[in-house]
Amino acid sequence: MPLLGGLLTNLFSGVVAWLAQFVTRKVAFGIAAVTSMSALTLGLFVVMRATLLALNSQAVGMPDLWVMTLGIAVPPVAPFCFSSYMTIWTACTVYVWQKDLLKLFIRA
Repeated sequence: MPLLGGLLTNLFSGVVAWLAQFVTRKVAFGIAAVTSMSALTLGLFVVMRATLLALNSQAVGMPDLWVMTLGIAVPPVAPFCFSSYMTIWTACTVYVWQKDLLKLFIRA
């Protein structure tokens, strides 16, 4: 009987150790995937904001004739439309990334 008890104890402790290791790896992989995608999203946001700030700072010192010429070539509402398009596109991309991350996290 003590031999059977020792066998069952070792069997269950081995199963519990393997299960704990598997679950720990799954959680660590999920956290790493979510962290890396969040960092990529933040990087995208920082790059877009830096680009827009650089363009805005350069447009301040332009001569009036250049601004009028640019206004003839580009409608005044174009920057707002373009920025709205980019914002919606970025939001959709982030949504798809998060959806894929959840699938990866569930599957792993």
